[in-house]
Amino acid sequence: MPQEYYSLPLVVDRLMRQQEHPKCTLQQSINQNLHLLLTTAFGEFPANENFGCSIWDNDFDNLTSAPKIKETIRQSIMQSVSENEKRLGRVRVELFIQQEELPGSNGRIVKKRIEITITGILNLTSEKFIYRDSFFMGPLSY
Repeated sequence: MPQEYYSLPLVVDRLMRQQEHPKCTLQQSINQNLHLLLTTAFGEFPANENFGCSIWDNDFDNLTSAPKIKETIRQSIMQSVSENEKRLGRVRVELFIQQEELPGSNGRIVKKRIEITITGILNLTSEKFIYRDSFFMGPLSY
């Protein structure tokens, strides 16, 4: 029988009323956890100050070179996934950063778009795992 996981966000009032909480698969649970990890700044989660990644630290950095920012973020994500998502093995992180023009209220705005691909192996089943996400930085939006 496949193991079930609680889906995010947790609906605490349902649990307190002893009602069934929505469930999800292993892959969906990891996807949700990785998304949460990528959208959390270091120190934002009091129970684990190391949960998150450095996207937030580099959100408005216009002075550091793009390759250096890319490698800093990649290493941060790699370390955070290794520490906080033990259900994945042989983790690899790939980043692609580009500038995009978007419509804004006062004309067009230019933002950095970061595309993230996290691959690995599910430790439980040895299946290949792929997660993709993208964000606009400065300020961060998705």
